[in-house]
Amino acid sequence: MSQPDSTTALPRGDARLEALLRSEASLLADAQLEALLHSGELHPGDSQLEALLQVHAEARLHPEELDEARTAMPQAPPEELRDFALRHRACRRSLALLSDFYRSHPCRMARVHVLAASAVTLGRFWGVSEPFARLGAAVMPVDERGLPRTREWASYARACEEHLPLEVRDERWIEAHMRDVARSREVGHEAAFLEEARAHEHEPLWRLLVQHVEMTLGARLFDQPALAGAVPGETAMAHGLALSLSRMVSASWSLLRHYAFSTLRALCLPRWRDDAGLVDERRTAWLLLTSFVTAWTAASVYRRGVKAVHRGQRARPSDVWPLLASVLGPDLGRVDPRVIRFYANPGAWGARACVTFSSCTARLFAWVATRLSGQGLSEHGARAFPGRFLTFRRVDGSMHFVRELYCDGVLRRFDSDFVLRDGRLHEVFVEHGLDLELDVSVLEDGGICLRGRTLRWHGLVLPPFGRGVEFRIHPASDATERVDIIGTFGGGGPASRRAPLARIHYEAWRQVDAVPHEHSEPQLPA
Repeated sequence: MSQPDSTTALPRGDARLEALLRSEASLLADAQLEALLHSGELHPGDSQLEALLQVHAEARLHPEELDEARTAMPQAPPEELRDFALRHRACRRSLALLSDFYRSHPCRMARVHVLAASAVTLGRFWGVSEPFARLGAAVMPVDERGLPRTREWASYARACEEHLPLEVRDERWIEAHMRDVARSREVGHEAAFLEEARAHEHEPLWRLLVQHVEMTLGARLFDQPALAGAVPGETAMAHGLALSLSRMVSASWSLLRHYAFSTLRALCLPRWRDDAGLVDERRTAWLLLTSFVTAWTAASVYRRGVKAVHRGQRARPSDVWPLLASVLGPDLGRVDPRVIRFYANPGAWGARACVTFSSCTARLFAWVATRLSGQGLSEHGARAFPGRFLTFRRVDGSMHFVRELYCDGVLRRFDSDFVLRDGRLHEVFVEHGLDLELDVSVLEDGGICLRGRTLRWHGLVLPPFGRGVEFRIHPASDATERVDIIGTFGGGGPASRRAPLARIHYEAWRQVDAVPHEHSEPQLPA
């Protein structure tokens, strides 16, 4: 079959449509074409383009591809064999795009995605079922040009390009992937596949497809609560990973044997053609093996999700805690409104910070404390580290306050609760059983001073370490919505002349139009 001249059907200079033709009618190109038609950038009269894409693909089908389809579906008519070959080609193309994207934009969850995608490709599952193929294409992070497909995937790509910590990249990956899964379910891809699978429930190959869906998407029971902010995204993913592993070892041995046999055959007797832009069979097998070895690093995401399960529900910008009003009473009128707004909900504010230590000994002590407790930081210097404030509402209504800093690709965090007891403010480090009582006073510029008083460990009063902790919150000298938070540690209290061991300076600004998500990006002031 001769190939038509595609340029006669295209507007001049339209690079996107030319890219569609070059993609050889993959499902990714179909989705992009649908988006262009829906947006009005293509007129209804241009629907011949979809047929043109099909002609291009069928013209380039090779006998080996049809033989592969006939091996998997020996009783299928020629039309179904062609469809199988086209979908399997689209799967190989999508895996090539996926692996290339994750090679330059890595995170721990990306390895799990490559593992699942390479297994599906070796199993030739896209070729068997069109709804299954569309379900797989719907959770691709990139389009047919290799560019991020959604706003959430673009945010994930920026996190990788800016070398943000792996924890932040994992959060943004989880957010983007969950939204993809939710959209695919909304448009009916999963329901269409399950309906088609019921018509083939007695066929062994179809049972393997169903097992794969049950082990992956079927284990995602908490995606919607996570997207609504009711549970952390890492917690929802941790539950999904645990359920997937449980189903894999208990009821999916036939699926695992199929993957193992396909991998061994691909390594020893590869049969796919080596076409440009498509992964070959041996490379697919190596992708599966390497991602299988490295996918266990996602266990850290599981542990992070388990730890976050009790931190409460993510606060919205409109949520407030009247902490200062309850502590200061009538003296609240002396406090600058910006400081009041900050402590009503710090999660609505952007942040960055710089840290200095008075000596190498102090920095060594901070390094040891960070390794032992999992909180704090030992990075040092005048430069400001980007970061963010997060607030959560506990079941009892108290504020769970998380301060994160991105220190040269490493995540540092302080994680505590602010609670009121008998009219006094306490900062509680639940994980370590520490309770620091705070004295709150008003400064002359309308700021406030938080000074440590009594430190308890599981109710036991400790020596006066807490008196060496002090935070001063100052409103900006101009009219902007900014505050400066200056914390000192080890200064010996207000009457001591001893220099503090460490000093941290937060700059915080109100993100007026920002709606916080698990993947919200640090924004710097102008």
